[in-house]
Amino acid sequence: MAADSRCILPPAAPIPIDPVLIRRYQQLFRFYDVQGDGKLSVENDHRQAAEAIAARWQGRRTPFPHLLELLLSTYQHETERRDLDHSGDVDEQEFIHSHEPVIAAFAAMRQQAEAFIDRSAGGFFDCLDLDGDGVLELADVEAYALAYGRPTAGIRANLARMLKAFSLPPDRLPRAVFLTLVAQYWFDPSPDAPGRWLFCLDVDAEVP
Repeated sequence: MAADSRCILPPAAPIPIDPVLIRRYQQLFRFYDVQGDGKLSVENDHRQAAEAIAARWQGRRTPFPHLLELLLSTYQHETERRDLDHSGDVDEQEFIHSHEPVIAAFAAMRQQAEAFIDRSAGGFFDCLDLDGDGVLELADVEAYALAYGRPTAGIRANLARMLKAFSLPPDRLPRAVFLTLVAQYWFDPSPDAPGRWLFCLDVDAEVP
């Protein structure tokens, strides 16, 4: 989400996606699917989230100029990248398949991939970090779920569960740990990766 957020990794040959990761991407797709219609688009799903995130900064200096416009243009770029049939929206299969080259790039070019995660996911962290102290509070994390109209009842427990793995307080998520959790969620199918809880909203749910 930084100024160079549209930078993409060099193309790499797609590799098969682990079934565990497929289930995570399905979970993430459902999180983003505000309308519940099996399709993702900027206007119907991401715009309300972008507006809610930008509105939190009212009266404060934003981490990036023209924050709402940046968020919307980034969502538009991602939608176009994933929209394989050029229909204007992204269905679940397109969403899943869009991760294939990213997984391949992470495996083949780990250093460049981690730098890209730092720019993109790290930039998005900055958009949520309202006081700019490099740590997300529980309210910051809940605000992201609320931006997509999602419940927040299980977030406190799941955040604490993830942070416990790093021997950290239960409700303060540092930027570096956030980036580790994001990388785990996207790329690490192991059953003990704390990042597997990242988009789980139900404290009692089975986690892929």
